[in-house]
Amino acid sequence: MRAIHAIKICSLLLAGLPPCAFGLEEIGGDLPATVTAAHSPYLAVSDLYVPAGRTVLIEPGVVFLFRNFTGLKVQGILQARGTADKPVVFTSEFDHDYRPDAPMKANAYDWNGMYIDKDAIGTELEHVAVNYSVYGLTSMTKFLRLKNGTFRENGRGNFSVEGVEHPVTGRPYSYNLSIRDATVDGVPVKILKDPLAVRRNVLRYAGAVVFVGGCGLGVFYQNYWSQAQDELDLRSGTDLPNLVGYSDPDWRHALDNRNLNRVLSLAGYGVALIGAAGFAWSFTF
Repeated sequence: MRAIHAIKICSLLLAGLPPCAFGLEEIGGDLPATVTAAHSPYLAVSDLYVPAGRTVLIEPGVVFLFRNFTGLKVQGILQARGTADKPVVFTSEFDHDYRPDAPMKANAYDWNGMYIDKDAIGTELEHVAVNYSVYGLTSMTKFLRLKNGTFRENGRGNFSVEGVEHPVTGRPYSYNLSIRDATVDGVPVKILKDPLAVRRNVLRYAGAVVFVGGCGLGVFYQNYWSQAQDELDLRSGTDLPNLVGYSDPDWRHALDNRNLNRVLSLAGYGVALIGAAGFAWSFTF
């Protein structure tokens, strides 16, 4: 199975690239559920895939540098959500704007481009740039959303939908045929839905409820824990009035009450941690 990987350095030497390539995060195969900007730019050493039945989110500011004969193939749902100041960029490995130490100058035809399969309905691209490829962005489905996309130096085309080339200029270009339009057009609803959406939402909302409830229990019993500790401290005094006023069973009762409320308070916070973990996990798939 195609899998994302970080090979690092060795293949660069075999390919004859200079040491300036060191430090780039190498990837290939299936993209993870979320592509973060933390390790960007990424060097695509083989074709990248958004697998069928999965949704991939690309964070603002992510830059993909593609080697020759590689590209991005979308079979599931791609959500590339760039911003005006942090676009998502798909470009050549020799693009000096994003890799100043590249050994060559970028040119059209440097990489294959982006291909969206006919069943990959629901892809959303916002503030993306596609540069120096062969075909730019090619979609075999008309049901996608492109907002403020820019295209530069693509060899045979910039943006085509179902075989029709769109007149893209140097300015940001937008195209929008939404999932709602697809439903109206008779596309089965099950194709439009993210198959993991229900599981993700249940885990997310349940995790939030468990977190809030656990925190509430922790705070509630922590208050009783504090009161019980004060009572235990009072009955633990060695002064004569205290020794006369309280018996040993009274002290043991105060101790047991303190311990019980401490356990309940810590259990509440433990439940909150489980809820927080579930909530965080819901963002990983």
